[in-house]
Amino acid sequence: MSEAKTASGWAFRRWPLSAKVVGALTCALLPLGGLATYVTASAYRQTIAHAGHVSAGRWIGVALPLAMWLSALAIGWVIANRLLVRPLTGMRAAVDRYSAGDTSVRLGTTDWLSAEMTALGRAFDRMADESATHDAAMRSALAEQRRLTREVHHRVKNNLQIVASLLSIQARDSTDAAVGRAYAAVQARVGALALVHRWMYDDEAARGVDLRALATDLCASLEQAVAASEGVAPRISCDVARFIVAQDTAVPLAFLITELVTLASQASAPERAEIKVRAAASGGMAFLELQCPTFCNDALLDPKNPTVRIITGLARQMRAPLRHDADDCTYRIEFPVPAA
Repeated sequence: MSEAKTASGWAFRRWPLSAKVVGALTCALLPLGGLATYVTASAYRQTIAHAGHVSAGRWIGVALPLAMWLSALAIGWVIANRLLVRPLTGMRAAVDRYSAGDTSVRLGTTDWLSAEMTALGRAFDRMADESATHDAAMRSALAEQRRLTREVHHRVKNNLQIVASLLSIQARDSTDAAVGRAYAAVQARVGALALVHRWMYDDEAARGVDLRALATDLCASLEQAVAASEGVAPRISCDVARFIVAQDTAVPLAFLITELVTLASQASAPERAEIKVRAAASGGMAFLELQCPTFCNDALLDPKNPTVRIITGLARQMRAPLRHDADDCTYRIEFPVPAA
């Protein structure tokens, strides 16, 4: 019994408002309807008993009470529809439009023929105006935050470039070749970090760093930096697809390219190192690969080599394995990237 009552109550809740209004009016006017039906039936029986038939004029008199009841139902429905059903339907449509993104929707100028509905429309307008003000303030704050972030990256880039220039001066003025190479190696690393901040500064949407732009600039910079430290400029070809990497991924990738190029150049000296840099992304994962004939030598993996320790640490920082393929003369690392 309880389940049946619950099911009937749930079905009633799903009735449209118009059906509920008609039902409520019918119940409210039910006594009048019963009285009208009784009066009509009595008048009909009396007319048949006295006259034996009902004329057109008598039909009107007989049916008038029932017609008045039906008219009361119709008038009540029209009034409820105009004052309640139609305004609520219009407000629901306005809310749907607002939720879909049309923030220009307002209800205060609509004539709802009801003080309560008009007040509800004005309350919606106040909510919409406050939401618009809040959204505008949030957009302004976000734009200011992005401007400040870009300014920080710009200042850091400039400071790193100054440090790189000072290291370059020290490297040129050094009379000890080993010390000069050490200065040049540090200069290359600082320059790589400066390039990362340069492309962070250029990112308008703050999504990350365009690896293709970063790698292209970095390879061009490394050809000059390595030439200063090793005496022979490497020849670097850069085949990197355009995709975005997170900022905390861009830094170790830039250092990884720098260290591997330096390692290849040192192992190839005094010959020119031929290095190929490749990268691409697909399905939320990307890879970076460097290929050089000197990478075919397993001796390069000597853990006592400082560059090898740095490369291993960078891979550990990215939480991704750095694979060395001696047959293909490559170093390769795979890492996740943000969805496009």
